[in-house]
Amino acid sequence: MCILFLHTDNNPAPNKYKLILASNRDESYTRPTRQANFWEEDSRVIGGQDLEPGREGGSWLALSSQGRIGVLLSVTGENVPNPSLNLGRGFIVTDFVINKENESQEKYLERLSEDGYKYNPFNFVSISICPENIDICQISNGAGFSKIPEKVGTGTKGWGNSIPGNPFRKVSAGTARFKEIIEAHGNTENKDILIQELLSLLKWNKSHLPDPELEQRLAKRVPYEVEKISSIYFAIPERGYGTRTHSMILIDAQGQVEFLEWTMKDPINPLNPVWLHVRHSCQLNSL
Repeated sequence: MCILFLHTDNNPAPNKYKLILASNRDESYTRPTRQANFWEEDSRVIGGQDLEPGREGGSWLALSSQGRIGVLLSVTGENVPNPSLNLGRGFIVTDFVINKENESQEKYLERLSEDGYKYNPFNFVSISICPENIDICQISNGAGFSKIPEKVGTGTKGWGNSIPGNPFRKVSAGTARFKEIIEAHGNTENKDILIQELLSLLKWNKSHLPDPELEQRLAKRVPYEVEKISSIYFAIPERGYGTRTHSMILIDAQGQVEFLEWTMKDPINPLNPVWLHVRHSCQLNSL
């Protein structure tokens, strides 16, 4: 379970942002992870990395100074006969941002559309930033989605763990609050306030029930867990699972990038976590 909020503007004023991204990673507390940093295999890339055996090097969110951002979200509640036999989904992000084959975004997503059946259910949001415009696409291999990449317009959007077009209530409520934050504080003069407001959004633990889509997808979970998961930020200590990482990306009108991450320090105590905070900067070479 993860959540993503995204705001983009092709022609921002000098004191506004071209891109504002805020995201939570929900994952097992024991899954080994490398904190967000510049990658050893490609120093142009910033992001966290999965260290799970057999999945090493995958990612859920990463940015390349070449102007690419990839975000991966699982699709919950799908019927998957043998999930352990499928490829690691995190490599979808890694392959897109590193781009060893020098493929266009369109060509990469075309290939992913053909190979989507090899992965457990996912939503993938790809972003390509060029001088003229920001190209955003979404693709999902979840049941009910066309499996064909779809263009997404600029503006304020949100994604979660249902197929695009059928958002959970927490995604809709979070997107509305995200939009209000940007309208009130989305300029470079208010950067510190903007960051604190976005962090407050990512830590929002209000339940958003009833939610037919969420409840249908989590029909096998006990009601207590469904109620917890209906919040943007949640913890289920007895399952060893919950929100463990907050991430933000800010890109100003001049292409200056700030990548911020807050992640729980290992070993994780979800009832009293210690948060590690990092901030990395780079300049987009694509602008």
